[in-house]
Amino acid sequence: TMSSATHDLNSEENPDDKPMSTNFVLGESVEMPEGTPHCKGYDFSQGVDITAMMTAMMSTGFQATNMARACEEIKRMRRWRLSDTEWKEGDDDDLKDPEVRKTIRAKIFFSYTSNQISCGQREIILWLCKHKLVDVIVTTAGGIEE
Repeated sequence: TMSSATHDLNSEENPDDKPMSTNFVLGESVEMPEGTPHCKGYDFSQGVDITAMMTAMMSTGFQATNMARACEEIKRMRRWRLSDTEWKEGDDDDLKDPEVRKTIRAKIFFSYTSNQISCGQREIILWLCKHKLVDVIVTTAGGIEE
């Protein structure tokens, strides 16, 4: 039997006879009010201009501390080579040569939620990809609220 909470969600307040969650997920888009600022990040293809970057932050969904931490971690990963780790018994024999180990670097997986595109981070992500600073991208599908 249907619980009373579920029944209430599907009652006369929902004339389409669809689960209420369907209406939330598949709801119609509406126009934003006139004058609503658009969320947009800095365009790196124009070069690096710190003043323009700081101005762009006014229209960018941005979490500075975590972005700075992520940048430091990416720098660390880009510097890393397999030669930073000593070969030990049981490792692949093909990777014993120090010169081979110097050529093997970390694979950088860049994962983000879809809202990073709609909150103005797409320009940063585009720049990272164009400059081959990430090897693999993992993301989510967007929702209507974006």
